[in-house]
Amino acid sequence: QDLSPAGGSVRPAPLPPIVRSHDIFNLVTLAGLNLLNTLYLAKVLEGYILTQASLAYFLLDMVYVGLFPRCVRSPLVILAHHVLAMSLIMVPHHHPKYTWCLSYCMLVEVNTWLLIARRTFRAGGAALELLFYASWFALRNAWYPWLVVVFFVEWRAESERLGTPWNPIAITPVFQLVLTCLNAHWTVQLLTKKNKKQL
Repeated sequence: QDLSPAGGSVRPAPLPPIVRSHDIFNLVTLAGLNLLNTLYLAKVLEGYILTQASLAYFLLDMVYVGLFPRCVRSPLVILAHHVLAMSLIMVPHHHPKYTWCLSYCMLVEVNTWLLIARRTFRAGGAALELLFYASWFALRNAWYPWLVVVFFVEWRAESERLGTPWNPIAITPVFQLVLTCLNAHWTVQLLTKKNKKQL
């Protein structure tokens, strides 16, 4: 998945086959993950399934980007992002009561799907563009920063319960903050690129 604004922009020229195949992989797998997450939030799906499916997705995509780095514009950034994501997934993997943390984080993949869809599908261009920008700012610039606070509060509560700050979710507010900063960086790139197009 190429989350950089350059990778998410609508390209006038046909995409190279290696990028196209990566996009198709993400469109299919992220649609499935978003469905699983919706079912989990609706309390009709076991958290274990969402956790394992999310872990499998990031692992497969990391392998793909590692083998074919030209499929994205910023392979090192994407690989670092996936390492952070999989590290966070280890929390609900070993402590299922925190699957809700994963679920809340995975909501951002709705925007990732829209990012890829807007450069893939010709039909519905204006609608996809609107949904993309609305979900970008709502999820990446509002929801993710709020989750930093939520995870920090949860870590404090767990620290008091266990009597030590060194507990299973100690990494969650820190890693969530890093991901939030990465989203802020991508947002600056997105707005800069959009402004240049309008000049």
